[in-house]
Formats: sequence, C-alpha cells, structure tokens
Amino acid sequence: MSVSNAWLGSLAQIIASDLPIIISLIFGGCCSNVFALELLVKDAPKSGHLVTLTQFIFVALEGLVHQIRWDNQGFGLKPRVVPIKRWLILVCLFFTVSVLNNLALGYHISVPLHIIFRSGGLIVNMLLGVWWLKKRYTIGQIGGVVMVTLGVIWATLDNTSPKDGNVTDPSEFYTGIAILVVAMILSAGMGLYQEVTYKTYGKQWREGLFYTHFLALPFFALFYKDIANQVEIYNASPIENIPSLLQSIPIIDSIISNPSLSLLRTFLNSLEIPRLWLYLSFNVFTQYVCISGVNRMTSMSTSLTLNLVLNLRKFTSLLISILYFDNEFGLGAKLGTFLVFLGTLVYARAGSVPKPIETSSAEKESSASRK
Repeated sequence: MSVSNAWLGSLAQIIASDLPIIISLIFGGCCSNVFALELLVKDAPKSGHLVTLTQFIFVALEGLVHQIRWDNQGFGLKPRVVPIKRWLILVCLFFTVSVLNNLALGYHISVPLHIIFRSGGLIVNMLLGVWWLKKRYTIGQIGGVVMVTLGVIWATLDNTSPKDGNVTDPSEFYTGIAILVVAMILSAGMGLYQEVTYKTYGKQWREGLFYTHFLALPFFALFYKDIANQVEIYNASPIENIPSLLQSIPIIDSIISNPSLSLLRTFLNSLEIPRLWLYLSFNVFTQYVCISGVNRMTSMSTSLTLNLVLNLRKFTSLLISILYFDNEFGLGAKLGTFLVFLGTLVYARAGSVPKPIETSSAEKESSASRK
C-alpha cells in the first residue's frame, strides 16, 4: 500500500462510523485533563498518589456497572474473555507507570517537558519490539524514532537550565527525569504485552479498562500515609463557591454564564468546596473521558490512524500548557518539540507497524494459556 493510500484510508476511518465521537473524546478529554493537571500541580505539586487513586476508583466503579450481570444464572461479574493472569501482569505495569508519571511532576518536571518526554517512548517500544516480538522496521520508522529521541534529549537539556533566576535543585530535577525514564520503559513493555493480549483474545477494551483499574486499588495501601497527608492539604485549600472556581476553566465558565442557566448558577453559588477537591474532580472526569476514547479507538482503528490522532492530541495539549499557563519554554525546548512531532509524522508516514516475522514466545505462551 502506498503512503498516499494509507493516509486516505486513515482519513476515511476518521470520517466513518463512531470515530468523530471518539476523536472528540480524546481531544476534549485528554486536553482538558492536561488543563486540570496544571491547576493541581500549581497548588499541590506532590499530590500524584491521591490523583492516581481517585482516577482509578472512578474508572473502576464506572467499569463495574458494565461488568456486572444479573440473569437466570445469578448475580455476579460477567465471564472474562482474557485470563486473570494476563490482567494481573498488565495491572502491575499500568499501576506502576501511572504512579511514576504523576510522581515525576513533584520533582520540578514541567508539564510541557512531561508531555514531550512521554512522546519519546517510540525508541524504547521499537527496541523491545525487535528483542521480544522479533519485529523489523523500515528506514522511515527508524529515522522518525531517532528524530523523536533527539528532540526529547534537546528539550530535556534545555529545561535543566534555570529560567528567570529561579534556581532548581539539580538533584530533584534529575530524579524526576530518572522516574520518567523508568516509566517510559515500563510503558513500552506494557503496550507490547497488551498488543499480544488483544491479538490473542480480541479487542476486549471494556474488560481491560475495568480490571486494570479495579485490581490495582489494593496497591495504594502502600502509600497510605502519603495519601492521608495529601487529603489534609486538599481539605485545607481555600473554600470557594463553585462558579468562582470554574472561572479558571474557559469553556465551562462560558457555559454557566449563559443567561438561560441562571437558576443553575444560583444553585452553584450556594455550594462551597475546597478549591483542590474541585480541580481533582475535574481531573478525574477528564481522565476517564480521555482513556475511554483511547481504548475505544484502539479497538477499531489502524495503528496509523491511532498514531496520528494521539500525537496531534499531544501537540494540542502542549500548546495549551505553554500558552495558557505561561510555562517556561526556551529555544532549545521549542526546537526539541519540533523534532519530536516531525519525527512522529515521519514515523506515521512510514506505514503501520509491521507484523512480527515469526511467532514470538509471548504469543506462544498466550496461545498455550488459552488452550
């Protein structure tokens, strides 16, 4: 298939069926989530564990509604398609990656750098794909990955220099970078393991969404003291009525300012809540919308289409973070960002990820467990 035909096929997928709605979920949810994360990090940079816990609880409860069955056979969970062993492995990886990504923000890692750094996982994914799934890649894919990696390094080095006289503790910054590196490696491994799982058992995205969040909840007991301290900080944040807090959220503020919603605005004026709890609620909801859109798109689109949409979403989130919140972003970081997204485009144009040249050990293990 030629490059032009691949792009036309991707465009046709975007226009057809439910993809416009799914793309709206991804752009609206993920970009709004970055906005909500900025609000939280600004006032409470060390709240990563509490943010992750509330996100997992919300998604698990929503997923439980879809997994419960009540029929002639009784009340309980629907039969699983994927063995519980596979979900447990994905749970451990998913939980660790989520905690590490949120934890890194507490080490003077700016949200723009966070976004760029997580975009650099292609090279790790490629290396693991060659080693584990015995994949082969085109020159275009390799070139795109190299450009993304160089862009990440450039942006990272630019952010090590203090801006406007604000001296950052180098040890804390490099600790944050080390956390992001570990998270990037684990995330790449998780993606490949999920790829093998879905290839073997089908695109069970709803089942995966529920079990990867529900089974991870006991892990948060490890961070009980930290979460309790974060709750105290949230409770101690300034108490304001909801409309005054929503003024910092442009789209929502314009909606509730509509004259036809005067009764709703009057009701909201009577409700007061600590500022950080409202920001957290907004973050949790937008995170759910984001991951729901991504999981749905994973189950119905080509890898080329998914690659294009997700990286355009990252670029939009990056612009929001830089322009609206006035994040520091020097020339080196701008050029690094350009390389990241140019490399992503080159990688996407090289075509969809090729199939393994032979059956991998992971796939053989999946087939055996299925029997």
